Amino acid sequence: MTTLSAVQVAGAVLAVGVLLGTIISRLLPFGAWRRASEDFGIILGCAAPALALLGPYLRHRLWPGAALIAFAYSGFYLIRMRQLRRANRDTVRRLLGLHKDSTYGEVLQQLESIEPRPITPRSQLLLSIAAAAMLAAGFALGWFTTAVIGLGLGVADSTVRAEYRRALARKVRSIGH
Repeated sequence: MTTLSAVQVAGAVLAVGVLLGTIISRLLPFGAWRRASEDFGIILGCAAPALALLGPYLRHRLWPGAALIAFAYSGFYLIRMRQLRRANRDTVRRLLGLHKDSTYGEVLQQLESIEPRPITPRSQLLLSIAAAAMLAAGFALGWFTTAVIGLGLGVADSTVRAEYRRALARKVRSIGH
């Protein structure tokens, strides 16, 4: 991919992100679909500059793709955590994808559906076995570095996403009604 084509692709990704985050999210019904549309719009918007810079290196290299994913999600969580720190009742409802006139019961219902559950010892064992199997398969197929990077990105995403959702739950409960 040339530098010019990387910039063009990044511009297209940014345009799709803006459409998802603004127009399409407003056309969707309140709730999970609206929240997901806004979230993906922000993620694509954060990925666009990294794609423009790293686009020429994406062919035959693994680190630019991993850096692109890490940049997109870290930008998303930085934006959302900043919004969460300054959130009031209406902002919390918007972060959940709800209407600003939603009741506290509706807010709590949405919150229960996204709040992460605690990990049990059985779940930890299952996750450890899956990670070991992924690393073994990567080693057997000659893609060990790909497996390690994929595992690292998965762990980072699952821990950061869970912490963001816990912070959102704490904020909603602290605001109350």
